Amino acid sequence: MKPRTPTSSRGAGSAGSAGLAESSASVALAPRVRLVVRAADGDQAPDLVSLAHLLEALEASPRMAAAANELDVSYRTAWSRVVEAERRTGLRLVERVKGHGTRLTDSGRAVAAAVAAFEQEAERGLRGPIGRLATRLAAITSSAAQRPLRLAASHDLLLQRCLAERLAAGIQVRFVGSEEALEAFGRGEVELAGFHVPAGHRPAAPARPGGARSFVAPLARREQGLIVAQGNPRRIRDVTDLARAGLRFVNRQRGAATRSWLDRLLREQGISPERITGYDIEEASHLAVAATVAAGDADAGFGLKAAALRFGLGFVSIGVETYWLAGDGALSRDSRVRELIAAVRRLAAETEGYMAPPSTGRGTSGAGRNGHPENHNMK
Repeated sequence: MKPRTPTSSRGAGSAGSAGLAESSASVALAPRVRLVVRAADGDQAPDLVSLAHLLEALEASPRMAAAANELDVSYRTAWSRVVEAERRTGLRLVERVKGHGTRLTDSGRAVAAAVAAFEQEAERGLRGPIGRLATRLAAITSSAAQRPLRLAASHDLLLQRCLAERLAAGIQVRFVGSEEALEAFGRGEVELAGFHVPAGHRPAAPARPGGARSFVAPLARREQGLIVAQGNPRRIRDVTDLARAGLRFVNRQRGAATRSWLDRLLREQGISPERITGYDIEEASHLAVAATVAAGDADAGFGLKAAALRFGLGFVSIGVETYWLAGDGALSRDSRVRELIAAVRRLAAETEGYMAPPSTGRGTSGAGRNGHPENHNMK
């Protein structure tokens, strides 16, 4: 029987278990030695390093119960290790002394000393490889931290501004409709999704692949309605006027929650989309809708009050909605996510056409209570 080559080394003073911990500058490794003997029939004996630690503990305190407690194993486990090692090696390692507990035999002391010398040699030999591994892992950790988070989001002026002006860094956005954003989030293609629902409705945290946890956090309330020419020369009062003869409309793209809201209002009024001139003309953002009206290519569009004000246009209010951010549960305390939530809420409190979400209070710049996203309906 002969010892097998160690797979790693054990750091001085460690408990013998491998560990990996991240820090801002490096990755610290707590390596471990595992040394076994193998019989001629291939059967494997207990770990000699663990056995040697037990023998050392017995040398210091000649009672098996105390030694087992020192190594955080049960009394039965400690004795089993000794008995099995003696059976495999053919050596008497421990002997009972009446009235004095147990003590090591000369063979037991020799085995403990030999393994201790092996550990020290193995540690010296693996110090270089362990250091190189730690450096590589630190580089991987740093690279992962610098990779931007992916956000699929329904278009929002404040969200766009925060990312364009780098008020919140480390996030890469793709503007799509709310429906498409949530679908991408559910498929795991993005880590974050932005979407909006009517005010007063609190959405459940959307599903993630494999049933992983997710969170939702309100970013802002927004006023939506009809964007019209300055002074509202066509005297447009509500969505029923969109069906008037000669009035030109510009719509949002399919899958946009803004368009879904308009469609619901039309159904409630019994108005068929076919009666609206320009219903099939689509733009992909609130600003694009406002720009179309400002250029005189449409008399009305459905969108944000803030977009109408940006172009000096008129606005007919229809209602208020809440814009939400959904995220992977592991990111609920990520600094980049917290910065984004705080930045949007801060701008919402000071931008006409927007309001801070009611759960944070007007002017609150934190990312939810205690400075974190509110984990409404976490799952």
